[in-house]
Amino acid sequence: MRKKAYIQFFVGVLSICGLFLMIYFVMKKEYLENQAYSKMEATYLESDAVLVMQRAQELLNANEYEDAIIQYEIALAMNSDNDEIRQEIARAYGKQCLLTDHGCEEALLIYNFLISLYSNDEILIIERLSIHQHLGDSVGTKADEQLLRKLSLNF
Repeated sequence: MRKKAYIQFFVGVLSICGLFLMIYFVMKKEYLENQAYSKMEATYLESDAVLVMQRAQELLNANEYEDAIIQYEIALAMNSDNDEIRQEIARAYGKQCLLTDHGCEEALLIYNFLISLYSNDEILIIERLSIHQHLGDSVGTKADEQLLRKLSLNF
């Protein structure tokens, strides 16, 4: 009688282990499929972001700043890790600022953020300097000129 109870207990334990293994492998398969789907989705979003950026550049070339900025922001939403898109947004605001006196504050905010990340990028500093000069901001102009001098001495 005891032998039968041990066998039933052992069969029960094996059944439970088998059930857990089956659940593990099913979940692992779903996880791997989701990972593959996520990678595909990211690739598609990146491709779409490039297309949206091209449309934004066309709008910017046509001096349709607001629409271009909206398109760049859509591209950034599709590919939020892309600082190149942020640079294009800053340039769009900067161009709008220099030609219409709108978007200056937004341009400076984005340039400040980018320069905090890429402090050795002369182009970013020069672009921000042009906005400071346009606004007549002597403090900002002086700070950017000092940054440029410092960079030229280091190289």
